[in-house]
Amino acid sequence: MVTSWVPSSRNTLIRLTRQERRRQFGSSVPLDDHIFSEPGDFVWGGLPEAFSPEARAQYIYGSSSRTRPPFICILKKRTFIMSEEKAPETPVIEDNSSDEEAEDVDHLLDEETPSKPAEAGNKTTARLEESSGMRRELNRLQSARFTLMDEADSHPWFKERECLLLLLEARMLLKEMVNLKLKQERVKNGDLSASEIQNLLRSQKEEQETDWITEIQELKRNLVAEVRRNHVLERELNKLDKRIALLIKNRGNIQEVMVKSNKKADKNAPLGKGEFISDSRKLEHYQNLFYLLQTEPKYLANLVYLMNQENMSSFLDTVIITLYGDAFSPREEYLILRLFQLAIQREMAATKDVAGFLQADSVVPKMVMSYNQRKQGTDFLRGLITPIIKGVNNNDVNLEIKPSIIYTVMINEAEISSGQKSTLDRNLPEDQIMENPEVKEILSKRVAALEDICQQFVDAIFSSLNKLPYGIRWICKQIRLIAQEQFSNTTDTDVLKFTAYFIYYRFINLAIVTPERFGIVERELTAQVRKNVLSVSRVLQNLFNFVQFKNEGAEKAFVPLNRFIQKNMEAVREYYNDLIEVADPDDYLQVDKYMELTQKTKPVIIISLNEIAQTHQFLAQNVEKLAKDKEDPLRLILNDLQEVPGMVSKDDDREIQLTLTNRFKQNMEEEISASASLYAETKELIISTFRLIPVQGGDQDQTLLGILNSGKKYAKEKSNTSLGTQIERILENIKTLEAEGFISKADNYASFLRDIALEVANRAQIREQQRKEIKRLSQTLKNLRKHQKYLNEQIQQYNNYLQDCRLKHYQPKTKKKSKSKGDNPNKIGPFKFSYGALQKKGVIIDSDVPALSRKKTVFYISSEEVGVFDIVAKIAGLPVEKMTLELDDLLERNYNNISRLELDQVTLDVNFTIHLINKFFLKN
Repeated sequence: MVTSWVPSSRNTLIRLTRQERRRQFGSSVPLDDHIFSEPGDFVWGGLPEAFSPEARAQYIYGSSSRTRPPFICILKKRTFIMSEEKAPETPVIEDNSSDEEAEDVDHLLDEETPSKPAEAGNKTTARLEESSGMRRELNRLQSARFTLMDEADSHPWFKERECLLLLLEARMLLKEMVNLKLKQERVKNGDLSASEIQNLLRSQKEEQETDWITEIQELKRNLVAEVRRNHVLERELNKLDKRIALLIKNRGNIQEVMVKSNKKADKNAPLGKGEFISDSRKLEHYQNLFYLLQTEPKYLANLVYLMNQENMSSFLDTVIITLYGDAFSPREEYLILRLFQLAIQREMAATKDVAGFLQADSVVPKMVMSYNQRKQGTDFLRGLITPIIKGVNNNDVNLEIKPSIIYTVMINEAEISSGQKSTLDRNLPEDQIMENPEVKEILSKRVAALEDICQQFVDAIFSSLNKLPYGIRWICKQIRLIAQEQFSNTTDTDVLKFTAYFIYYRFINLAIVTPERFGIVERELTAQVRKNVLSVSRVLQNLFNFVQFKNEGAEKAFVPLNRFIQKNMEAVREYYNDLIEVADPDDYLQVDKYMELTQKTKPVIIISLNEIAQTHQFLAQNVEKLAKDKEDPLRLILNDLQEVPGMVSKDDDREIQLTLTNRFKQNMEEEISASASLYAETKELIISTFRLIPVQGGDQDQTLLGILNSGKKYAKEKSNTSLGTQIERILENIKTLEAEGFISKADNYASFLRDIALEVANRAQIREQQRKEIKRLSQTLKNLRKHQKYLNEQIQQYNNYLQDCRLKHYQPKTKKKSKSKGDNPNKIGPFKFSYGALQKKGVIIDSDVPALSRKKTVFYISSEEVGVFDIVAKIAGLPVEKMTLELDDLLERNYNNISRLELDQVTLDVNFTIHLINKFFLKN
C-alpha cells in the first residue's frame, strides 16, 4: 500500500492507525508505518528529543528498483516481536497485541512524550510505565539482534550509518537532478542571464548562418506544382475509365472502345481566355480573398455545410489540396487542423447521437477522407499493408469458412477428380454438414489461417502507431473530446467507435479491401483473393468496433473468430487511447498566429482559373449566411470583386500562382514590418557580439546593457573598432525599438533578453529541422516526378491499346466510305438528312430556322476522326453552318440526365442523336 504523509508537530510522520493497517494488510503488518510512492522520497529533519536513544529510528534503504522503494520505520513505544525470516519483499512483524491495546497505544503515541503532571492520574502513569517496559524489552531484543548482525564489524549501528551515508548520497544526487531539471526548464523558457547566454553560445558549434527559408519555399512551390500535375493525370485516367464504361453501356457487346483523350471543350462553358484574372487589381483582390479563406477557417467550415452533394467532392479537393498545398509544411498543417476543429464543433453541435455524426453524407467524414488521401496518408498505408497483403494475394490461399460452401466445393472437386457422381447429399442442413470429418478439418485449418492473417494485421497496426500521421491522430482526439462533452450519456465504448470509424473503417480498411487503389499491388485482385481480403476485413472491422459475431444468419460462420476478437479487444482499446495522446498543433508544429507578420516569404498557392471562379461563385451565393456584418472582411472583398466570372473552357483553363496577402492587416504590417525587421536584425547583432565579448563573472552586471557596456570597454582595451561600432549600433537600435514600444527598459530589457535566449537555445534544433525539411521535400519532389513519368507512360500505353481497338473494330455500317484521291481514308460519310427527316426522328426538337427555309434545309453528317462528327447545314445547296458533335460529350450528357443539346439555330435531343449516330456510324 502507498500512503501519503505530512510532517507532524514533533518532526516525525503522521502514520496509519493499527486498525487501518490491519484492514489493508491483515495480521502481518509491514515493518514500516509509512511506505513512499517513489524512490527518493525522504524524511527531512531529525527525530524527536522525547524519544530515548534506544528507540531511535532504524533506516532501511531498498537496494533495487524492483524491491520496495526506500522507506523509513520509526519504532514507537510498543513491543514488536521481529521475524528473523529474510523475506524478498518488505520485512514483516508479528503483532500479538489486541485491537483494544493497539488503539490505546495508538492514542498514547499521539500524545506528547514528556511526563504528564501528577494530577493526570494513575491511569496515565500506568500507561507510561507499561510503555517503558515495552521499550526495555524491545531494546533487549534489538541489542541481541544487532550484536549477532554486527559481530564481524564490532561497530555499533554499522548498518544504520551505512544507510545514512547512502541516504545522503541519494539526497545529493537528487539535488543535482533537481538543479539540472530547473536549468533545463530555464533554458527552455529563455530565463537566462546574459552571461549564461554567452556560455550557451560557446557550447554551440559556430557555423555560417545560411538562410534556408527561401530554398524551402521554392521546393514547396515546385512540390505543390508537381502534386497538382499528378492529380490532373490521375483525374484524366479516371475520366477515361468513366468514358469507357459509358461506351460499353451504350453498345452492350461492342468490342471497340472510342476515346478522345485530349482537348475537348465543354459546350456549356462560356468561352474565354481568363480575362478576369488579367486585371492586376482583381488579381490582388483574389490574393486577399484566398489568404482570408486560408487563415480564417470559419468561412470554409461554414461554407461546406451550405453546398449540395454534387459540388462537395470537387470543392473539398480545392480546399484540402489547393488551398492548403497538400499540407507539406507546418503552417498549412496548422491551418487545416484549425479548419477541422471548427467543422467538427459545428457538426457535433447539430448532431443528436454518435450514429448521426457517422452518416455517410455528413461533412466531417468526407473531409477526413479527403485529408487521408494526401501523400502522408497513402505512404503510411503502403508501408503498413504491403508486407502482409503479399501473403493474402495468392490464389492458393482460400479463407472461405462457410460450411455449406466448403461442403459444396468438396463435392464438386471429388466429382471432377473421379468422374463419378458423389454419394454425398448436396442438400444436407448445416448442422449435419458440420459433422462431416473432412469439412471439420478444412474449416479448422481455414479458421486458423484467417486468424493468423488477422493477427498479422493487428500487430502491424499496433506497432505502426508512431508512424500514423499526426494530423489524423489529432483530429481523432478532437472528435473524442468534443463527443464526450456533447454526448455525455454515451458510453466510453461508443465514443471509441468514433476512432474506429475514422482510423480503421475509413482509412486502414480501404487499403485492405482495395490495395490496388493505393499502389500496394500492381494488378487487380483476382476473385478468390478479393474474397480473402473481404473475410479479413470483416473480422478486423468487428474487432476494431468491439463487436462479436452472432450465432445466426451470415455471421454464424464467423463465430469461431470470436475468440480472436476477445483476445485482442482490450489491446484495441489501449491502442485507441494511445492514439490520441498527441500534443496540440501549437506545440507539435511550433506554429503560432504571429508567424505571418515575420515571414520572410509570403505564402503561395497554385490554383486553376476555374477553381477561382467556382470558389467565388459558392461564396457569392452564400455571402448572406457567411458574412452577416456589412464590414465583414469577406463581404468587403467580394464587393470589390463585383460580379462572379464565368467558367472558362478546358482549353483556356490554366493554373496560376497566387501570392497570398493580408489586406486587413496591411497598415499594421507596414508599421510593424520595419520594427520587426529591426528587432530580428538587433537579435542577430547581439548574438554575434556575445560570441566576441568575454563571459562576465557572477558579481558583475548580468543585464543586457551591463554586458554591452562591458563589451564597449573590452573593445576599447583591445582596440577593436569593429566590435565597438557594432555595440554602438546595437544600443541605437535598442533606443529605436524602445521608442516604438517594441521593448521596454522598465524590466532592464529582460523580455528582449529572453527572446534572444530562446533563439540561441533552439538555434541548432531550428537549423536541423530546416535541413531535414529540405531533404524531405527534395526526396518527395523526386518521387512525385518519378510517379508522374509512370502515369504518362500508362496513359500512352492505354491510348495505344485503344487506338488498336478502334482500328480493328470501328467501321461504318454501310459501304459509304470516301475513295476520292486525296481524301482521308478513314473518313466516313457524309450522310444526307433533310430537316423534316431529323425532325420526324425526334433528333431536332427546337429550331430558330425560319419556317419557309426548313423545306430547303439539308444536313450532311460525316466523320473524319473516330467519335467526332461534323454537321454541315445547307439551304438551297448553299452551306450556312458547320457544327461538331462528340460522342463522348453526348454520352456524358445522357449519364447526367441532360436531355437537350443546344447548337446554333437548332436544339437536338441527346438520346435520339446518340441513336442516330449508332445506327449510321458504328459497327453492329
